[in-house]
Amino acid sequence: MRNLILLLLTVFVFSCAQKEFVEKDVLHKGIQLYKKGDYEEAKDLLKKSIYKVKGLTADELMKARFYLADSYYREEQYVDAIVEFEELITLFPTAPFMDEALYKLADSYLKISPGVDRDMSYPEKALEKAEELIENYPDSKYAAKAKKIIHTVNKMKADHILEIAQLYEKLGKYYSASRYYQLAYDQYEDFIDKPFVEFKLAYNLMKTENQYKDEMDEYKEMISDIQEKIKKEKDLEKKNVLINRKKVLEKHLNLLHERIKSSKERGKKILQFIVKNYKNSEYEKKALNLLKKFTEVENH
Repeated sequence: MRNLILLLLTVFVFSCAQKEFVEKDVLHKGIQLYKKGDYEEAKDLLKKSIYKVKGLTADELMKARFYLADSYYREEQYVDAIVEFEELITLFPTAPFMDEALYKLADSYLKISPGVDRDMSYPEKALEKAEELIENYPDSKYAAKAKKIIHTVNKMKADHILEIAQLYEKLGKYYSASRYYQLAYDQYEDFIDKPFVEFKLAYNLMKTENQYKDEMDEYKEMISDIQEKIKKEKDLEKKNVLINRKKVLEKHLNLLHERIKSSKERGKKILQFIVKNYKNSEYEKKALNLLKKFTEVENH
């Protein structure tokens, strides 16, 4: 009886070991297919080894997740690659191939990024991962590639801001446009056509009055109406309410006058800077024409 029990235990242990060996063989076959470039078949086996095979070591599971993520990346299935690389980085933050994972994750985010006229969430994620790579692995062979991603994303962000500026300009919101041209100039000086942005900034500043003309006319009309009501109002308390309302409107109107005045002054200075520093260029000619035009309007 004792011998029978020992025999059964031996058979059980052997079968478990054999099963574990067979299951681990799924991972090994998956890795072999990956190395041969058969990523489609490799993905199936790698996913099976991750989610169904029992007894994998942490190192084996880490490799399985990396090869699965990289299989998606190499097949240009970037959304799936992002999911797997993010999971890998979360579970194995000290993996020996972390620099490669961060680079390919950043590149995947960049690859699925829409145009510069759309949301910039994906380029921002690409920038974040590329900067993380450079900060933590400055000597990595992927550092140079990460720097290229950073450059590309910064150019995209600059173009995105200029898209917004040009949209406001088309809508006649010239002061709002000038704010975005200024933002592009201040934050992305190395990624823009400086003479173009400087001229556009000056142009929109000079046309600030056009944005606020209707609003100012409305304020003037409201102030005039309130003034008439003040003259007719006999009740002192109600009259004081009207007077205070008139003061508020006059304050807003004065603020707009000051904004227009300071915008024109600054616009002129920028145009003069362009004339001085971009001799014999198209922007010198445009700046001179614009200065002439606004001088004629002011002297009219």
